[in-house]
Amino acid sequence: MASAEHDYQYFIQWLHRPDGGVSEDARRFGRLVLDNFEGVSATTRNRSQRSTHLVGLARRQFPAIDAGQPQLGAIAGGAGWRWQRLSHLSLGPFRGFRNVEDFDLARRIVLFYGPNGSGKTSLCEALEFALLGAVDEGAQKRIDAAQYLRNIHEDRFAPPQLAAFDARGQRVVVQADADAYRFCFIEKNRIDSFSRIAAKPAGQKTELIAALFGMDNFNEFVGQFNESIDAQLALVPTQGQELARRRQAIAHDTEMLAGEAANVAAFDQAEREYAEAFQAGLTYIQLQQMVGSADAPGRLQVLTEVLNQPAPALYSVRQQDLLEAFQAADVANDLVEEISAQLVLQQDDAAYQDLYAAVLKLQAQSPDHCPACETAIAGEPHVHTDPFIKATQGLEQLRELTLLKQRHHAAVDQRRVASDALQAYFANFAQRIGASVDSEHEVFRYVANPGVQPGTTWWKTGYNPVAGGVSLSQRTVDYARQLEERDAATRQSLEERAQLIAERDRLSEARIALAEHATRRRQVSDAIAQARQRVDVFEAQNADLIAAVVQEQTHIAAETRIQAAYNEFLGLLRLYRSELPGTLMAGLNNFAMELYNEFNVRDAVEDKLAALHLPVTGDGRIELSFQGAPDLRVDALQVLSEGHVRCLGLAILLAKASNIQAPTVIFDDAINAIDHEHRQGIREALFESERFANTQIIVTCHSNEFIKDIQNHVDHTQWVSYTFRHHTGDHHPRVLRDLPPQAYLVNARAAVDRGDHRGALQPSRQALEMLANKIWRWLGRCDLGVISVKLAGVGDQPSLRNLCDGIRSRLNGANTFEHVDKQPLLDALGQVVGIPEQNFLWQYLNKGTHEEQDRDDFDEGQVERLVALLEGMNALRLRNR
Repeated sequence: MASAEHDYQYFIQWLHRPDGGVSEDARRFGRLVLDNFEGVSATTRNRSQRSTHLVGLARRQFPAIDAGQPQLGAIAGGAGWRWQRLSHLSLGPFRGFRNVEDFDLARRIVLFYGPNGSGKTSLCEALEFALLGAVDEGAQKRIDAAQYLRNIHEDRFAPPQLAAFDARGQRVVVQADADAYRFCFIEKNRIDSFSRIAAKPAGQKTELIAALFGMDNFNEFVGQFNESIDAQLALVPTQGQELARRRQAIAHDTEMLAGEAANVAAFDQAEREYAEAFQAGLTYIQLQQMVGSADAPGRLQVLTEVLNQPAPALYSVRQQDLLEAFQAADVANDLVEEISAQLVLQQDDAAYQDLYAAVLKLQAQSPDHCPACETAIAGEPHVHTDPFIKATQGLEQLRELTLLKQRHHAAVDQRRVASDALQAYFANFAQRIGASVDSEHEVFRYVANPGVQPGTTWWKTGYNPVAGGVSLSQRTVDYARQLEERDAATRQSLEERAQLIAERDRLSEARIALAEHATRRRQVSDAIAQARQRVDVFEAQNADLIAAVVQEQTHIAAETRIQAAYNEFLGLLRLYRSELPGTLMAGLNNFAMELYNEFNVRDAVEDKLAALHLPVTGDGRIELSFQGAPDLRVDALQVLSEGHVRCLGLAILLAKASNIQAPTVIFDDAINAIDHEHRQGIREALFESERFANTQIIVTCHSNEFIKDIQNHVDHTQWVSYTFRHHTGDHHPRVLRDLPPQAYLVNARAAVDRGDHRGALQPSRQALEMLANKIWRWLGRCDLGVISVKLAGVGDQPSLRNLCDGIRSRLNGANTFEHVDKQPLLDALGQVVGIPEQNFLWQYLNKGTHEEQDRDDFDEGQVERLVALLEGMNALRLRNR
């Protein structure tokens, strides 16, 4: 059908769709191929022939190609249907037609019958050229159109002239439009190719849809593009590689120069972060000023000078501590004096206590005699009073005195501790203020030697007033208060000094950090300067090679641009090809399935299709489900026979033509691609159903029986028939236009009209046989196909009379069957084969088909009646329920 160039033009339109997102360079490459299509299509992928050709074209033309959408004219315009039915074709000289031939195409059905080689293909190619602007067969064979279409005996060709009727019934000239009319053609070769590809292994079926829709040329054209054009492009930078090899010697220098800005930025960032971390809001320059230098002293130098002065000392003497020491000594002494006074009052008791204690100590030596008089304790004579008991009782009575003595000893110890503590305080005091017995000030001398005498109240001496009426102890306490006040001031000064020390230490650390940072920055700067010097020397020494690399980069950039454009272009081209099945098959599933089932009307119900799933990509599968197992989805090409595959291909093509509302469908010998078993279903679906009642159908066929069946089952006013025969020496097909039709009832009516009554009866019987089978099939579609028929013997076929009786009985017995054609059928059958069994009409049907001697003439009225009844039966539409 359409040439590969036409399909490629359609791809160019697809490249320029607004939402495609295609780069301009990919569009340029597409335009490059379009402008050089003939030369590109003449190449193949073998030995990268196409890649080599494309690279040569791209180097010369690519930069100057316009990336805009090209003006392709009407060839890819798809203008649509400007007419309703073809009306006339004039062709010749053209291919097999040497002379001019005119064909009236005004009927709904146009039949061309003839043997192979009689001119049918030339006729279809004339229609193809008139409708599409090109003949695909010539393009496939790579023959120039003028050479391919010429008649070899006239050595020329004239473009066929094709006319049609528009919607107003006016005759118009048909203008070629491949987009609009490409699916009007259904060819035997395409169905054959479809069945052959279906028999290939699964991996080789990508051309399935392309072959079916006549796009195998385009599919082959796309398949000849090489996967890559890299091998034909100069993509390797040899000069650049040499320069890169040499640059390895200064790679570190180059890297350092490349990172110069980053290094400077890193140093600057480190400076900012360090200054901000040292003090919020402080800049690095301000920090440097604070650290200062010998030439420009800063805060650090000021702090160092201040802190080099000695720090003030603390006396660590508190007035309260001294007072508490005096008070503790006084309190301890008062307690000793108090207890001593109590002991004085009990001096006698103390003597007895000692006596009693001494007696008890002697009890161990003389337990039975008095220790004083040695009188026995018991016996005769014995002491009046037991001295040991008396001593024990006496000591018990003097227990309180014992406790008082113990308290006295404790008080003395306490006074000693207080005295020692006071003495220690005076010693610490003297040390703190540097006092000695030779000090100038009296208080210092007192502190250095307060007159300590162990076991005495030596401190009380300081309580005595001296000159001025103030005791030394009081003056010492007052001096301690003064020192305490001085310590408070000194502590505040030390706290301030500690803050200055911390500040100085931080600035000292910062000085070290700033010095280290400056050193690192200087080192990096020196290294960069040295690297730049070495790089400059390298650039000067390799100037020629660097210039060559620049030119090489420009060339490689151009080559890389071509590479990228080709890769994108090829991906898009293959994507477009893979999307074609989805585009072509869109909306065809149900319609194609219904047509397939009608083609296979004789198949069992469970073997008909419940669902059909056509592929949406080039490598997709045609899948289907049978009514016997509607949930099981299988690969159609694995389970269908070759005959069923051919029916499926024809169904898809017809569904496509119907889907685009094609006004005319042209069958180029396509019926002969289908086996005899399925031709009846195809004929009924095409010519007898309502599906294509408004579609013009042009058929070329070398099956006389198929033509005969069409003429018999379609009203003769809807069809016209041409017969082609081989030439008789003039090399021009014989076109027979006025041959008697093969339609039984048409021939019967013609015989009646000319008075040939016997001649009308034989086609009438043939017509009744045809009608009986037609009615029986109709009953089958209405679930009434089971009838009772008498047979003469085993293996015999039902006689026509028995078949008609069986049909009439089945209709009579179907009381619940209501149909508009039921009663007219019963009436007609009753008149033809009714009671009595040997009526005139049936006798005429029997006797009119046999030769008899001395036969009486047939009754003209009965013959007319019979033909009229059969015509009435044939006129019934016999639709389903």
